[in-house]
Amino acid sequence: MLKGILSLFPLLLFLRSLEAAKFLDNSNNNNDNYHRNLFQFSSECDYDETLPYYVSSSSGKNWNTGLSTDKPFQTIQHAINNRMDCQIIYVMEGIYRNKDFGTSNNKNHKNKIIWLNGVANLKILGYPGSTKPILEFDGPGAIIGGSKTSPVSNIEIANLEIRGPNRNINWQEAMDDRLTKSSYYNGRGIAIWAGHHIYLHDLVVHDCPASGLRVNRGDYITISNNVVYNTTFWTSSAESAIVLAASEHIDRYDGVKMRLLNNTVYNNINKVPYYNPNYDWDYSPLKSNCGSYSACEQELVEDCPWQCRYGHKTQDYIIDGMGVYVTRNSDTYLHGMMELSYNTCYGNGINGLGFHRTHRGTIKQNLIYNNGVVPRLDKPEVVEEDWQKFLGKSRQPFSGITINNAKSVNLCSNRVAARYDDDFAYRQVTDNNGQSQHLEVGGNNKVCKGKIDSTFTTIVDRVYSEDTTICQERITQ
Repeated sequence: MLKGILSLFPLLLFLRSLEAAKFLDNSNNNNDNYHRNLFQFSSECDYDETLPYYVSSSSGKNWNTGLSTDKPFQTIQHAINNRMDCQIIYVMEGIYRNKDFGTSNNKNHKNKIIWLNGVANLKILGYPGSTKPILEFDGPGAIIGGSKTSPVSNIEIANLEIRGPNRNINWQEAMDDRLTKSSYYNGRGIAIWAGHHIYLHDLVVHDCPASGLRVNRGDYITISNNVVYNTTFWTSSAESAIVLAASEHIDRYDGVKMRLLNNTVYNNINKVPYYNPNYDWDYSPLKSNCGSYSACEQELVEDCPWQCRYGHKTQDYIIDGMGVYVTRNSDTYLHGMMELSYNTCYGNGINGLGFHRTHRGTIKQNLIYNNGVVPRLDKPEVVEEDWQKFLGKSRQPFSGITINNAKSVNLCSNRVAARYDDDFAYRQVTDNNGQSQHLEVGGNNKVCKGKIDSTFTTIVDRVYSEDTTICQERITQ
């Protein structure tokens, strides 16, 4: 009898793990608790068993114990360097800046506020009941970390404001640095380059030259209940506001593990054309025969197709920069699904939401409107800014939700208003005009303005009204 019970033990553990990771599809439930109860750590930490550390930029000293609000540390990094396993670091009200902030003429320094390489089982939280502490940076970013050899795991970061240097940068100086890519013009709010079980929530992130929040090479990631605005202006790396990229599965569970939920994302625009110094002159991800054009080798705009100039010195257009974006996951993320739900995206450069080279996902209950701020040259701007005057080519005619080389994607109860009537509100893109990828069953999607790709016609209904603000209200039934 005992032997039989023991033989079932692995199965019971497996079923328990499935239950813990199971996605509860409450499509009509937009309450805050629903979003907050979806994330679980993989470790068995009891954070109540370890005394927390406290940090204060104004009253703290790094020789303090850090174990009370009366004796806090001064810097967050000092608390991290002296952390205990399964600990909370409470960041008290104040402004926290990177080393040499505002005092160095070096625009390419490497000073982060927080460096997280190899850090695990840690929560970094704004002190409850007070104004959000501000992390202000002028280098590579506020919170950076993770690598293949030193991934980040079981990390929660919440209740902070992150502020970059965008307001102190103008377009001409960013263009002058386009090929150099100095850190000052390419800083990110939070960038995790490898890791798993990461929870980023209740953050206000703004004025970052590149992405506001991004995780590359991750699994079990939840980014929820954040406000991200005025980012991606000055980078030449074609970044978006909130990004999951090149994700890598750490197990074979095929349910929802990657979530971008209930974020408000607005006014995130690429104003500097993309440049990739690793591209050979005859390479472009957009066109295969660029080597047959001598003008491309001579770095000429005329007679070199625009696709062949993508990522090169001669690129004089902008076709990147989304609000909420998952990209380049299909080759590396073979087990697991992504959910992009309850996000509100407006005033962003191209699309409000992009699902790019990523298989298996749910896109539901998103409000997407008034995106496509990057100009179409056939639609003159009322007031043309310097970065818009530079452009030699229109953006693509999309400004809503775009699914690009992705399959097994379910769209439910989204509302979209494109910028123009002849912009696509719902668009599916495949390489070389190939056959469209299969979309999973969806429905109850609405469009208030813009075109509907033929692959969406059975799951998207048009709202016949002059009042496009209808698409700024979430569907409740």
